[in-house]
Amino acid sequence: MDEPIPSRWPAARFGPDRRLTAACAAGALVALVIGFTVLDAAGRILFVLLAALLVGYAITDVLFAPRLVADADGLRVLTPFARAHIGWADVDRVHADSRQRYGLRSVTLEIDAGEELIVLSRRALGEDPELVAEIVNSFVPSAG
Repeated sequence: MDEPIPSRWPAARFGPDRRLTAACAAGALVALVIGFTVLDAAGRILFVLLAALLVGYAITDVLFAPRLVADADGLRVLTPFARAHIGWADVDRVHADSRQRYGLRSVTLEIDAGEELIVLSRRALGEDPELVAEIVNSFVPSAG
């Protein structure tokens, strides 16, 4: 007798764009080479610090990916400062927050889960937070 094929729930995964991660790693290598070839001590320190910052971004992107997973069970968040599995019953609101400051528009994704507020940037998600909010909200089970 044929066994039923187990159904797989769809999931949406969001994480840093791998091209940007590769660019950070390449930029770190270039900054390190320049840092060790420049004769000025202050310039050397600045380039080495820049290389360390870019390596930090690249390592963080690899270790904490995907940053957000939405599926039928809820949300899984993995960031350097938060690691959580939040069931849909505990999620109060998921929305994109847009702010205008000094002529620049900044959009972040906010996940409000009771006492916990998780904020993810466009860089962390690899996508527009407004689009991510729409996709994540499509996973919320209907109350009925």
